[in-house]
Amino acid sequence: MKQIIFIATLTFLVFIANGQTEKKHFSYAVTLGTGATFGTPSTLPFSLQGIGYYPLSKRFNIGAGTGLSVCDRVVLIPLFGDLKFDLTRPRKFTPYVECSAGYAFAPARDANGGFCVNPSVGIKFTLLQKVRMLVAVGYESQSLKRRKDYSDPYFRYEFEERLNRHSALFKIGVVF
Repeated sequence: MKQIIFIATLTFLVFIANGQTEKKHFSYAVTLGTGATFGTPSTLPFSLQGIGYYPLSKRFNIGAGTGLSVCDRVVLIPLFGDLKFDLTRPRKFTPYVECSAGYAFAPARDANGGFCVNPSVGIKFTLLQKVRMLVAVGYESQSLKRRKDYSDPYFRYEFEERLNRHSALFKIGVVF
């Protein structure tokens, strides 16, 4: 009986709390990014991300996402959480700060992903009534391991290479 009363009370409180707030909707973003790396590996990074956001307030969003990232010919699939804060009230041009952090998996047999973090600063502006475009500049750090081998006529060498990619990243995307 106590469990039924507890569940009924909790359900009632959820409906009351929902009635006290404005209706909140999910939003989605798709971004494409590239940039310049610092150190090793020095190849051009590429990333494609899809993120789903839930608004906690008018200016603060929390989200989760995945995508595709290419680092020195190694394909990574990141899974990350994202926090986004609009610096001003929503207007035609709204500056924001954002930070993504998570783990990237490598589908290749000779590579293993690692921790990734991506803070950025950007601006979003309205294209259509429900579609906004965003442009951001940020920093990206990605850890990964890969197996390398070398052979000559007499020996075959195999070792694990640990990489930490640090890069300045430029992102462009659409929020709907």
